[in-house]
Amino acid sequence: MKTLTPNLYKVTLTNKAMRTSSRNLYMIKSDDRSLMIDTSWKVPECLNDMENALKELSIDYKDLDIFVTHNHADHSGYVSYFTDRGARAFMNPVEITEASDRYHRLYENNTMRRSYTRECGVTKELTPISPGDIFSCGDYHFEIVPLYGHTSGQCGLVERNKKLFFCADQVILGLTPIVITAGKDQHLLAEYFASLKELTADYTGYRFLPGHYGEFTEIREETDRIISEYETRCTQLRLALAESRRPMTLLELDQALYVQRMQTYRYSYLFSYLNTWPKLFSCLDWLAETGAIRRAE
Repeated sequence: MKTLTPNLYKVTLTNKAMRTSSRNLYMIKSDDRSLMIDTSWKVPECLNDMENALKELSIDYKDLDIFVTHNHADHSGYVSYFTDRGARAFMNPVEITEASDRYHRLYENNTMRRSYTRECGVTKELTPISPGDIFSCGDYHFEIVPLYGHTSGQCGLVERNKKLFFCADQVILGLTPIVITAGKDQHLLAEYFASLKELTADYTGYRFLPGHYGEFTEIREETDRIISEYETRCTQLRLALAESRRPMTLLELDQALYVQRMQTYRYSYLFSYLNTWPKLFSCLDWLAETGAIRRAE
């Protein structure tokens, strides 16, 4: 466990069963109620690390608040475990009612989505929060801000006096976060671009604490890089479609852009497809929205 500022700590969580990036767990210790920002995947080693951190900081479950930035399993997997033991959990309800990512699209209505949400880790004990609300812990006073694009209702925490920004998966140092579009005309990539530009305009000089990898302060450098990488991918898609001179499926476009998967579809690539297809679909949706390509139903 690493001390970042007075009473603010970071624990690095790793899911060894998956070849994914480690997760940053942030905790704020207070004499009244303490705060945990997100949880982790539902794997025993992560739970063990979280409970050891709570024990080291002498935080009881009943005195713990959990702010869930968004409803992905690596962030919300153990929410129900902690709420069952007396903690309180807070999340934007849009993450349930209007969720659009590849997990939620398996379910056709809100009842089924709520069922998934319980499986993912968020239970009915959830307390709803909204952008603009104030969330305090000790001498940290956060404003809840929307972070559009990665999911429909992802939110972050801004401490304006201390110039801290917990930005979840909106901006990750050196990586291009996935914008998870799973249906037409969702406009998530356009909203993501707008959100990144707002971060640059409004939060220059802040210390950004993301859900994965290292912290950073040069927000313009990171947002410019992410937008450029998405624009490059959009250009590649547009050129691939132009060169084909015929409509192409998402699978064909994926194989055209990712040379290592130009062979036939194989199950071993399934996880990789599930991560690249939403990003490609986001680019296609944005290209169609801007009139650069035409969608064939």
